[in-house]
Parts: sequence; structure tokens; C-alpha cells
Amino acid sequence: MQPEDNYCPNCGQSAKTKRLQIKQVRKDVFKKFLHADSGIVHLTKALAIRPGMAVGEYIAGKRKEYYEPLKYLTFTVGISVLLTAYFDLMSADTAHANPVSVFVAKHINLVFLINVPIAAAFSYLLFLRKGFNYAEHLTLHAFLGGFRTVFFLLVFTPLVVFYRQYYSTILVVYFSMWVAYVAWANIQLMGGPKWLTILKTIAVMLLTQVVISMLIFAVAIFMVKT
Repeated sequence: MQPEDNYCPNCGQSAKTKRLQIKQVRKDVFKKFLHADSGIVHLTKALAIRPGMAVGEYIAGKRKEYYEPLKYLTFTVGISVLLTAYFDLMSADTAHANPVSVFVAKHINLVFLINVPIAAAFSYLLFLRKGFNYAEHLTLHAFLGGFRTVFFLLVFTPLVVFYRQYYSTILVVYFSMWVAYVAWANIQLMGGPKWLTILKTIAVMLLTQVVISMLIFAVAIFMVKT
């Protein structure tokens, strides 16, 4: 590049660059955060009011409008882990904690993450006739898994913080609302008889919970013995 050149002939970057200052770094970070934040807010809003339709649009190819599913999942799980640890949300009675509850409390991020591929596998098998492949079911449950952490923070967190004495009841309410939400999303995406979709949704969630519980129990017992 010659001194009189305004732009680099190889990469096209302006030759008139200034020395980095804190002001510029702050501006770049703020710009990046706003860009990511706007995408996350837009996706979260779509998942809140029309989850199945939003996932269907993404699967059909309308992807530029939505934040990527795995990025959304990991971002929301990360926030959930921080607040779970800060408010000690996973321990109803620390005096009578068992190995399984201790493991879940310490590794709730892993529980949220491994839930996605397992649920996607059962969803693929039970909704096989709908024509979606495993990757598309994985996308569905990555989006739902990401929104689950938002749901967890908005519903479960304040209830536990202010009404911890009703922990068991709060869990029942939380899981009931979550099952209803996933069924609603599947009805929008899968179509078909609503009662059948609801039954299949419940089956997917129960089977997923059984597998995860078995894995957690095995790992927790192994950790205790070692």
C-alpha cells in the first residue's frame, strides 16, 4: 500500500485508521451487544406468543430474522445458571439434600443442555409421520430449551425467592405450565388432532425426564462412591 492510497488494495480497509481509544472499544462492545440483544429479544418475543410458528419459519428457511437456536440456548442457560446459583433456587431443604439433588443444584446448566438432544430424539420418534428430520426436531427443542430458561427465570425464580416455603407446590405449577407451553408449541408446528399432539408431547417430556433422571442418578452415585 502506497502512502497516498486511501484504502488497502488487498483487504479494502481504510488507510486512515486512528489509534485505539477506550471510547472506541466501548462503542464497539455496545454496538455488538445491542445487535445480539435485539435478536434475542425478538426471538424471545416470538417464542412467547407463537412458538410453533416461529420455529416453523426458521425450519422453512426464514433464518436471518431469528437468533441461532444453539446460541440462544447457551446464552439463556448461562444467565439461568448465574441466577440459580445467586438465589440458591434448586435447594428446597439443604438439611436433607440427597446426592441427586446436590448434583442437579451444582450442574443445572448440564441438565438443561442434555435435555435438548434427548427430547429431540423422542420427539422425532413420536412425531415421525410429520416429516421433520432429527436436526429439525433438535432445532425445535433448542429454541424451546432456550425459552425454558427464560420461563424458568420469569416464573420459577420470583416464586421461589418470595415463597420458598411452598417449594413443592411451585415445582408442580412450574412444570404444569411448561408442559402446557410445549404442547401449545407442538400444536402450532405439528398440526393434527390437538388431543393426540398433547398426549405425544406429554410422552416426550416424561420419557426425557426418565432418561435424564437415570443419567443423573448414575452419575451422582458414581461421584459419591469415588
